[in-house]
Amino acid sequence: MTRDYPQIITNRLLLRLPQVNEAAEISNFLQQENSHLAGWETFKGDDYLTENHWQLRIAIYREQFLHDISCCLILRDRETDVFMGMVDYTHIIRNCFESCFLGFKIGEAFQGKGYMTEAISASLSYVFNTLNLHRVAACYMPRNIASGRVLEKCKFQKEGFAPAYIDVNGVWEDHVLTSIINPRWKA
Repeated sequence: MTRDYPQIITNRLLLRLPQVNEAAEISNFLQQENSHLAGWETFKGDDYLTENHWQLRIAIYREQFLHDISCCLILRDRETDVFMGMVDYTHIIRNCFESCFLGFKIGEAFQGKGYMTEAISASLSYVFNTLNLHRVAACYMPRNIASGRVLEKCKFQKEGFAPAYIDVNGVWEDHVLTSIINPRWKA
């Protein structure tokens, strides 16, 4: 499959696939934000915060995008070019499913300012209109009120509650299940 790498521009953000030369910057960001993000993420391995890991991970993200498996986008401030976080559409499944899962993270200093709502809204437009996915699912822990609010603002609908759904740092956490359907999907 041949496709162009996405570049999505909003009022305040630039979203695009990460480049291998950004591995150190992403690694540094995740090290600085580790205590902020650790309570919300699954254990990713001892090398997750290293530049080496991110050099490999970015190459994999780019390859997976070309093979229609995932679409990982980094968020940068349009004016300052500061790295702010990530929006990740994973486990793309085609044919009778035409769906994927959404995950997202943003630096603590950028929370509560509408950046993630802006990023998800713009990237959903790309995922629906360019990638032509029918459905995007996302889940969040009930105690993660900020993520729930972002998904609600982006028009995700609550579908249910999954007890002990995902292992987050050794604890099986309950999650609220949500999704959004592409109203213009075409076979």
